[in-house]
Amino acid sequence: MRLECGAGIANRRKMRSTASSVALLLLLLLAAEALTITTFNILAPVHRSMDLRNTRESEREDWWRPRAEGVADYISRKFASSDVVLLQEWWFDEQFTSVFNAELGDAFEMVAERRPGTDGKMRDDGMCCLINKGGQLELVKSGNVLTGPQRIAQIVQCREKCSSGGGGRDVFIANSHLSYPGDEDPVVNDQRQAAEASIILDALSKASSTWDTSHHEERLEVVCGDFNSNSKSLAASLVESPPNSFVNCVSATADRNLANIGGQVNIGTTHCDHRGLKVSVDHIFLRLARRREQKSRDDRNKRSKRNRCAALSLGYLDTKGTRILSVRRGNIQLEGSMVLSDHRPITAKIAWPRTSVPKERLPSMYINATLPLDPLEPAWGIIDD
Repeated sequence: MRLECGAGIANRRKMRSTASSVALLLLLLLAAEALTITTFNILAPVHRSMDLRNTRESEREDWWRPRAEGVADYISRKFASSDVVLLQEWWFDEQFTSVFNAELGDAFEMVAERRPGTDGKMRDDGMCCLINKGGQLELVKSGNVLTGPQRIAQIVQCREKCSSGGGGRDVFIANSHLSYPGDEDPVVNDQRQAAEASIILDALSKASSTWDTSHHEERLEVVCGDFNSNSKSLAASLVESPPNSFVNCVSATADRNLANIGGQVNIGTTHCDHRGLKVSVDHIFLRLARRREQKSRDDRNKRSKRNRCAALSLGYLDTKGTRILSVRRGNIQLEGSMVLSDHRPITAKIAWPRTSVPKERLPSMYINATLPLDPLEPAWGIIDD
């Protein structure tokens, strides 16, 4: 009897070891095919004050050019493997643009959207999207939506490059920059930012349903950028809550065990503002959407609430292996005369396989899960429309 028990224990250990090896192999395969998305507020020279008289960096080329060259070089070195780089506070100066074209033009395709001003004039800055020419995506279309007076979000449609037969899946991205919380009443700030986020979400949904699409069943939708507020804000909670049900990538990385909307999921300091406050305001949210028969909102909300906690602890968004593998913050200096920007970039790596993981292998992907999860149950991150 003891020998049989010992053999049983040995067999179980062997099975666990094999399952762990399979899970590790699956993760490595997913990482190799992962999409990489970066968001970075580069601090437009027209917004950087150089002295107590509020002289702007943009007024002197010997001020703005060294930093612009440094930012372009930093992007070239650090984000060469990013499929998409979303930039806020892009300066539409011709010489500034030429600096980035010279450094990044061979590697990235650039598309930018300019902010409107008053009296029909345009502001000096806006948003820019860099699409890696050697990456997994290609640019389809770019547009913008007005989110407030002289403020926009950039809506970008990309599509997978597909060497085999069949069309690539679409990726819709909202490059966002919410307003600064400058009102004395924090409620006013929260409500204004939430209203802006709502406009962005509506514009993203409209684009994904009305722009020319690949007609593939599945698409990825991303909302990212400078929210000027942390993960517990009303705007972030709106993005995460049903029926929107986007995922804060930081909270859904595989090594975290967070289980509530609007929880403490900050990645650390990402911005030092003009008052010297160090805050966490740069975010990447995403969700999967599928073209299926419309289900009732009540059913969708119930499913989201039921599955959200379990999925968060593992980083999965569906049962075929779509997973937020990692989120990293660039560790650049935020203060002093030699700063590249007053924001730090955030990069998320997302495994988005085209084929399903065999069902018999699914349990091994959930080894050591601390929260219950039925591996065959649709995860909370899928939106049916």
